[in-house]
Amino acid sequence: MNKKLAATTLLGLSLLAACGTNPAPTPKPTTPTDFSSLKTLNPGQQDTINTRLKVNVVFVGYRQTLPGQVPTARQIETADFQQTLPKTYNSIARIPSAYGRTEYTGNSFDYQYNYVFADKAFEDDYFAFLKAKGKEAPLTVQQKLYNCQDDVDPKTGAPTCKTPAGNINRVIDGNFEVDANEVENWLADHVSRVGVKPGEYTVFLVNWYDRPDFKFHSYTRLDAGDTDTGTKFGARGSRRLTAWGGTVRENAAAQRVWFYDLSANPDPWTQAYDVTNSDVTGDKKADYRMPPIWEYGTRKASLGYSRKVSPDLALVTRYVALNLLFTPSPIYRVALTPPELPNDIVLDYHVEQGAKASGIDKLLNKTLSQQRLQVLQPFAKLSSSEKTTALSGDLADVYKCFIVTPEKPEDICSPNFADASGERLFQFALKELRESYKTNPGKYLLPIYLFNDDADINEGLLGIAYDDGETGTQTFVYSFLNPSLNDAGFGFTDTAVHEAGHHFSLSHPHDGYDSEEDLSYGPSGQFRFVDLGDESNSVMSYMSIQPNFSQFNLDSQYRYLTAAYLNNTNAILELARRAGKESALASTAVAADKVFAQVQGKYDALAYLDAARLAHDGYRQVLNAAKTAGVNVQPYKWYENLNGLSTSTGAKARYSSTFLPQKGAVIFPEETEQQRANRLAP
Repeated sequence: MNKKLAATTLLGLSLLAACGTNPAPTPKPTTPTDFSSLKTLNPGQQDTINTRLKVNVVFVGYRQTLPGQVPTARQIETADFQQTLPKTYNSIARIPSAYGRTEYTGNSFDYQYNYVFADKAFEDDYFAFLKAKGKEAPLTVQQKLYNCQDDVDPKTGAPTCKTPAGNINRVIDGNFEVDANEVENWLADHVSRVGVKPGEYTVFLVNWYDRPDFKFHSYTRLDAGDTDTGTKFGARGSRRLTAWGGTVRENAAAQRVWFYDLSANPDPWTQAYDVTNSDVTGDKKADYRMPPIWEYGTRKASLGYSRKVSPDLALVTRYVALNLLFTPSPIYRVALTPPELPNDIVLDYHVEQGAKASGIDKLLNKTLSQQRLQVLQPFAKLSSSEKTTALSGDLADVYKCFIVTPEKPEDICSPNFADASGERLFQFALKELRESYKTNPGKYLLPIYLFNDDADINEGLLGIAYDDGETGTQTFVYSFLNPSLNDAGFGFTDTAVHEAGHHFSLSHPHDGYDSEEDLSYGPSGQFRFVDLGDESNSVMSYMSIQPNFSQFNLDSQYRYLTAAYLNNTNAILELARRAGKESALASTAVAADKVFAQVQGKYDALAYLDAARLAHDGYRQVLNAAKTAGVNVQPYKWYENLNGLSTSTGAKARYSSTFLPQKGAVIFPEETEQQRANRLAP
């Protein structure tokens, strides 16, 4: 290096140092004074949490059509699934949306499908497991009905044929029973063998029939039954299963598995044993069901005539597994009292006791009900209260005029006091509720009316969760019991939990909404097969063989809560801005914004309870700061903001008396005659 140049450079550096040139100091962070720096929260806006959701479709015992080959009736073409399955889903609150404006919950999904064909080793082990766990049992009534078809006793409906019907493809000559929970757990424990990560949403589509070791079989829950009476509904032939899933395992990671086996039974719950008659519900509409797999491709006069299994399995995957189990729309808003969600919830039981009815202590377990419902409100305190009143006088009259069949009303109700809409019963309960709130400030009262009748005027309805008739907000829960229903095996506990599950947001697993088609549907007509959704481990099912909420229920509820906390935080921030308190809440809003930024990661990782907990924490920070700053945040009090249920001027909501598919959101009936018959079937 040139020494003169080096000296000049050193001199220059020393002069700069002597002049005191220093780096600019790092500015101190300033206290935020408005909401302009928020990145996740959007004051006054309705936000949607979108996630890319992987769904695995695993074929066990099925073979894929090879390229260039003609698909046979029992082979799988994934193109059938690609053409049928939705790309997205955007969840709505169904009953509020039926009042004219679609209300999105703030949960949307972009589906990513993974199709897997299990290898021979997996299939051999799975079917060996079935053979090891199963036990031989007599044929069920429904399996005999399949063999006989229309050859039945006209008085009892019992099968009477001496020779099998001529239009069936195989005679069922055995019944190998396997516990459905054990099968689901085995599949969940072995998903990694088919390249699936444990805990992901997975549909197993099973076919044992095309193997040499096939046995006619059914899946069971033999020991499952009513909490109060101990009646083992699971032992009934009507509860033999072709599908199962959603079980919550104690002290284990979440498993999100549902399996469907077309080679089992045939399915009694959807009346798939009847392969002769197209209309099995009597509504003069053809009922689309999935026959047993050996009927597919038949040339006989059967439900399976010319049918192929691959498109049908795609229908089940979309309209049952996805729309009704994995990512359903709730029936009600999960935010019970927006924008301030309740912290203290009272299960407020009103026992209306018939003079000669069984004692309520034998029919209701409040402690167990509260424990079961607590999981739906993990950040609120649940408690219970009980008030018993004699089912007599004016109350009895109001009850009778609601519960009797309109075509056959009691003398007291005819002709002017029949109350099919429930208006008089609603007004009676509303008056009581308004009085109760005067002595229970700051609490959320969930009124649960238990009508314990000593007369059989109710022909079978077990319960209903009413809305307010004006905004689609959930209101009263009614449960009904009489001697006949009690003798049939029913108590109040499971029904009350089911109906309260509706109140907290959850829908049935047999009716729902398809967002891409903007279609409401239930188990009727072209969707008769969706009663398969009841074959899941959920108290929201009608099968009465599962007293708790499923993993699918919990996932859905926590997703709804996460979005509700986000959007009600946005609402509170907007209230603060309108009140001129933006600067007072700015720092808290920024801190909460960072909390909500973590929610998406938990949500995408299927850690839905953790996501809801974070969202709740961020929401509480903002709510507490708003109240401290004097912002007037008021919970919605539906019981102070309505006139009743009267439909004299025309119902505002879109109601349906059937489960036939309809465009847009509709309010479906609690149950049909066919579902009631299923529930009471042997």
